[in-house]
Amino acid sequence: MPVPRTSAIARHVEAAKNLLRELEQQAAIAMDALGRDQNTEFLAVVDDRTKTLARLNEIVEAIVQERVLAAAEQAGQPDPATSALLADVAQAAASALASHEQLTTETRRERNRLAQVHERSGRPDAVAHRYAATSSQLPRSRTFSVSG
Repeated sequence: MPVPRTSAIARHVEAAKNLLRELEQQAAIAMDALGRDQNTEFLAVVDDRTKTLARLNEIVEAIVQERVLAAAEQAGQPDPATSALLADVAQAAASALASHEQLTTETRRERNRLAQVHERSGRPDAVAHRYAATSSQLPRSRTFSVSG
């Protein structure tokens, strides 16, 4: 494979690895934001991840195009330098995928927790229900005191 093609792939691989590291960092930030009262930080990180994934998709498309051109130039013979670069980016992708799976698991856990809280909020509290029942049976004073 000619050196310019390898260096083009190397540039794209480096860009992809940077974006994959960014995705890992965003996953960590999103997991930290889970469970807070305000979900704005979590939603902002999710939006950032969407943009990062779109940029990563463009880089992957560029790598594929370079690979197609390289394969045509080399008559389909694999290039060890390109194979090493792709193995490197595959390792970074595996790490990013692991952090994504962890984020997905934590997000599901938080969603389930919030669903349980919501469900419980719809049920009457047994203590409050008993208190309301007993206090409604007590005679109410019909006098009004200004002095307390």
